[in-house]
Amino acid sequence: MVFTIHVIRKYSGEWLLALFWIIFFNLRPIFMKYPIILLIVLFLSCAREMPVHIDGTLSYRASVYYVDTTFTEQDRLIPVSEAKVTMISVNYTGADDNPKTYTQLTDTAGMAIFENLAVGQYNIFVSKEIITNTKTILITGSKILMLPDSLSGIDSIRVQPIEKSNIVINEIYYCGPPNRSFYFYDQFVELYNNSDRTVYLDGMFICRTVQKRHPDIETNDFVQTLNIFKFPGEPLTGMSYPLEAGEFVVVAQDAIDHSQFVEKAVDLSGAAWEFYNPYSGDIDNPAPNVENFLPEKTNDFMINLVHNGVILSDGSDWYWGETSESGYQYIHIPIETV
Repeated sequence: MVFTIHVIRKYSGEWLLALFWIIFFNLRPIFMKYPIILLIVLFLSCAREMPVHIDGTLSYRASVYYVDTTFTEQDRLIPVSEAKVTMISVNYTGADDNPKTYTQLTDTAGMAIFENLAVGQYNIFVSKEIITNTKTILITGSKILMLPDSLSGIDSIRVQPIEKSNIVINEIYYCGPPNRSFYFYDQFVELYNNSDRTVYLDGMFICRTVQKRHPDIETNDFVQTLNIFKFPGEPLTGMSYPLEAGEFVVVAQDAIDHSQFVEKAVDLSGAAWEFYNPYSGDIDNPAPNVENFLPEKTNDFMINLVHNGVILSDGSDWYWGETSESGYQYIHIPIETV
């Protein structure tokens, strides 16, 4: 079919050339007087258009995947489902005079199948966006395909996930007021919506990490933590506690005006949230609570001044970890939820 098109175009071009010479000899006096008309006719006769696309008989199968190199001894090929795969023809146009375009979504095995393609060159683009409360993952990939007269087997397209956090820890204040070495109760954690849409704090965890660096921290698929303080609501699906795009919220250790007790301490009476442990002697101040999640943990949320870190998790998973020599049981937060 493609050969037939080229034959038609070839003989159509010769016929147009013959027609041009007939017109030229009959209108030669006009062309000699107005040469610009001759130039325009010559230009139009030489112009070539992209051929209109026709349905071909070829099929193309693409397997879309990314390479997981994290926390495993060997790289793993992970198929990407529900990714948008777009094939744009370089050689043919569609009915709207734009390049002929095909679009498919990958199945659960990461496979996209295209039918009725013609021989030629195609630019292929893959895209998928995964949005959760804590992060946006943009998966992209591309390749150039020269589709031959026949094609067998399955082609592969490797994509690259690019991750952007939606809610980030913008500030951690832990040192207390100057010249008061033992007053740390005005600590706070500030969160910021780093995205361009409303996200939700429902069910999210704020955790303190351990003081001692885990020996296998570079290969673990978890973060070792001391405790979990949880926002109310259901993780991932809850929509009761919105955080607007560009909005900040402060989670205070104690949501009171600390400057009334210690000079230059922080006034946290206007904090949006407060860490609260109902399983200790903690005082419940008027701000909404981010509560201790585990009754076994009776510590308040106080950040150690030497080695503690703070992480934010989507709250969808956790499990008990190892027990220290002193009998303290750690908590593991899967790193994909952080």
